[in-house]
Amino acid sequence: MTSQDNADAVPVTAGPGHPAVFNAITKPDQDDRSYRLLTLANSLQVLLISDAATDKASAALDVHVGHLCDPEDVAGLAHFCEHLLFMGTEKYPVENDYNQYLSEHGGHSNAFTSVENTNYYFEVTSGHFEGALDRFAQFFITPLFSESCTEREMNAVDSEHKKNLQSDNWRVYQLEKDLSNPNHPYRKFGTGNLETLRDIPAQKGLDIRKILLEFHDKYYSANIMKLVLLGKESLDQLESWAVAMFSAVKNKDIKVPSFEGHPLTKAELGKELLIKPVKELRHLELTFPFPDTQKMYKSQPSKYLAHLIGHEGAGSILSLLKAKGWAIALSAGITHGGINFDFFKVSIDLTLAGVEHYEEIVPIIFQYISMVTADGIKEWIFQECKQLAAMSFRFKEKSPPSSYTSRVAGNMHQYDPEDILSGPYLMYDYEADKIALCLSYLRPDNFRLTLVSPTHEGITSDFEKAAWYGTEYVLRDFPDVLKKALVNTKEHDPELFLPSPNEFIPENFDVRKVDGDARAAIIRDDNIVRMWYKKDDTFLVPKANVWFQLKSPMSYVSPLACTLARIYTDLLKDALNEFSYYAEVAGLSYALENNTDGMVLILAGYNDKLATLLTKIVDKMKNLTVDQKRFKFISEQVARSYKNWAMESPHQHAIYHVSYLTQEKLWTHEEKLAELDGITPDDIQRFYPQMLQHMHIEGLAHGNIENATALKLVQIVEDAFHPKALPAYQRAETMRTQLLTPGISYVHTRTVPNADNLNSAIEYYIQVGDFTDAELRAQLNLFSQIAHEPAFDQLRTKEQLGYMVFSGLRKSTGAMGFRVIIQSEREPTFLETRIDAFLAGLKKVIADLTPEEFAKHQTALAARMLEKDKNLAQESQRLWTHVSSRYYHFDQHVLDAEKVKRVTQDTLLAFFDKFIDPASTTRCKLSVHVKSKKCPEPKVPLEQDVKDKVEAVLKTAHVVQDDENAVADLKASWCLSKAAVPVKPVTEYMVKAV
Repeated sequence: MTSQDNADAVPVTAGPGHPAVFNAITKPDQDDRSYRLLTLANSLQVLLISDAATDKASAALDVHVGHLCDPEDVAGLAHFCEHLLFMGTEKYPVENDYNQYLSEHGGHSNAFTSVENTNYYFEVTSGHFEGALDRFAQFFITPLFSESCTEREMNAVDSEHKKNLQSDNWRVYQLEKDLSNPNHPYRKFGTGNLETLRDIPAQKGLDIRKILLEFHDKYYSANIMKLVLLGKESLDQLESWAVAMFSAVKNKDIKVPSFEGHPLTKAELGKELLIKPVKELRHLELTFPFPDTQKMYKSQPSKYLAHLIGHEGAGSILSLLKAKGWAIALSAGITHGGINFDFFKVSIDLTLAGVEHYEEIVPIIFQYISMVTADGIKEWIFQECKQLAAMSFRFKEKSPPSSYTSRVAGNMHQYDPEDILSGPYLMYDYEADKIALCLSYLRPDNFRLTLVSPTHEGITSDFEKAAWYGTEYVLRDFPDVLKKALVNTKEHDPELFLPSPNEFIPENFDVRKVDGDARAAIIRDDNIVRMWYKKDDTFLVPKANVWFQLKSPMSYVSPLACTLARIYTDLLKDALNEFSYYAEVAGLSYALENNTDGMVLILAGYNDKLATLLTKIVDKMKNLTVDQKRFKFISEQVARSYKNWAMESPHQHAIYHVSYLTQEKLWTHEEKLAELDGITPDDIQRFYPQMLQHMHIEGLAHGNIENATALKLVQIVEDAFHPKALPAYQRAETMRTQLLTPGISYVHTRTVPNADNLNSAIEYYIQVGDFTDAELRAQLNLFSQIAHEPAFDQLRTKEQLGYMVFSGLRKSTGAMGFRVIIQSEREPTFLETRIDAFLAGLKKVIADLTPEEFAKHQTALAARMLEKDKNLAQESQRLWTHVSSRYYHFDQHVLDAEKVKRVTQDTLLAFFDKFIDPASTTRCKLSVHVKSKKCPEPKVPLEQDVKDKVEAVLKTAHVVQDDENAVADLKASWCLSKAAVPVKPVTEYMVKAV
């Protein structure tokens, strides 16, 4: 860790034109950026970050006010205010000016409202920071809150709320708030909807715009705001912008809103909340009221407790519950509530048997807590946590600019100036008394229990329905059997014990710099293995990322094989958990994923003990003994995941079914679920050795690793399995794309499986051509860049079709295209007509661009394509994407950026006429309509010409119903794309191993 020390390390008094400055900020050793903390004359605190290497600039502003400050009769006002700040200011009155400016310069923006904060952020291509920043600053000086925008944006908030109506996370979260202390504002409904923002205020004679202005005027005060600016400019330049643009933000000198008491008082404790979910979920949660632990951040006592209670190794709560067949996963830790209150939560994902035995699970948690209390606070455990935290912070890499500025702006409210970067990570002081204090809150008389399950045994009373989401629940006192079990938890099960010291903590942090070429290269290529390698020459951290694609055609040959492979993978992860958890805590993790080629094994983190973890994983892969009890619970979990797919959002179904129609082979969740009941442990035991017997291994090692070590890693994998070689044609096989027939508008109609979901959705996909056609790819990319902001502005902001509006590319092996996705209460046929109308109007948008405007889009797109990777993981993922595609086109972004700059306006208009225009006779178009069973009638009857267009959608299209035979026939009628072929001979990537 380093600290910036100079003459300005001590704050100085702010005066006219002289902001107070503080520079002694602790930062990671890896961080080469310069920092300066200012307090402007209006008391706005600003953190300046100069990063000479960044290609994106960013700013974020966090206002220390959230929905806890909503007026009692206008729920969602803080969130509504957040929406409206984007809709024009006195200086920049055009409502989409801000987003259009960002779009033209390769940027984007967002915001969120929480219980006590509202956070706004953006990023933009370097060189255009000043213009974006000036527009951003006006949000907090002179927003318009125009009447027309206010009316329309209510619909966007309402659509956002309705998007969440069938989300179990939102339903449970709001219900727990609803049932908290009625005298505490935590109980409020923070999202808002038409009822709270329009109907109730209207009934009470309230002027919502006037209330908005009053809210903004009251709370949007410079002294409770924190601003972060990140750019490649010097600190002095950034400071001059901050002073010039943000000094006009008014300082009303208000206090940060805070609230006395706690949302969970004695009246809310000792209760169990039984909830019926939308999906098939089984979840147990114990919530303990805690004081505001933020005030103890120097020692972070709750992290000590979270480390022990949430541990997953031998002797842990989870280990015992899994042995009993009651649990799948467990987590524990602080959930920050607000100023003056927090919650400590223990959350457990249950099996079916776990739901039946939940009253026995709760005492086990308290047995463990009693054991921790009786054994006393262990300094070695704290020091280990402290060591791991310091290691994580020391080697912390850069993240995308807007996510970084947004996070740090929020931190500035919470930590002392020197700790605004390190505070969330480091554990400074060992304070056993504070750990003991936190431990004292984890008592059997100081928690509320939440049980989420589709079924609840022994419930005689009717389930109530919650107000905002209609969540079904019962709230009752703890049953006698649970009360009795909690009386004496001092004796603990002998299978519970503290974790042992972590042997995976790395010891060697040496980083070897590159000698010579550092391009991705093949260091071994034969009929068993193709191994790619790239030594990190940029980030210089003691970490590495390694991928192995274990290609086995047997794994995806049928729905049965696919399901067997999935169960095997989940059983493996389950069996490895106690061992691998120590590695994960020490910053070295692994993942096992199934795909259409077989399995992917990924290792990521500190490279020091990577080989040790890999050896253990592949040994278990080869020698897994399928346990009858774990098989039962894993199969149950897999079945649940397949069933729960039906409850996903409508837009997810639209996306999935476009993939299903256009991908050569994709087994459905229903097909896989149908195979589950017949699968036995013996089937798995027989299947996986056969799957691993014939395969090809393609790997990538990237990071602080030598090529000789990379070869040893792949040798560990090969030695474990001794696979037989696949035939050359199978090694080269890739999943291909179905090519749509030109000139036909295909519409696939489906129904939203969740009968209670009000939303419908559409994916409108235009297939353009071969993905390897660089000229065409450049035209498609540029078209998508130009269309993006107008699509959002027209379809979401102006027409208010729904909160979820997306436009962009769809890529697959051998094909590419443009798509628009909308989730809405409007029926999909209507949405299709609006997309048609929008697309038809885009020709004029493109034609009307001045040469300067057209060039702006080209420059912004090229800059985005050439954007540098922010960290090792990001570069590794980019490299693996090219390896796994089998195109191996590592420099595609460079070629694409060059091609984009050469596209002319006339070329793009010709591209539009041929591929995009709804009137084109050569266009390849497919839309998937997913219609709600509760699709409401339009609030305003459609005009006859609009109605005619809606009715014509299905009359003029090639319609394919939700029928497996019709779908199969359609796919059979289409040709297939070319398979992926390397863009140059593989021999050109070969280098000799050292």
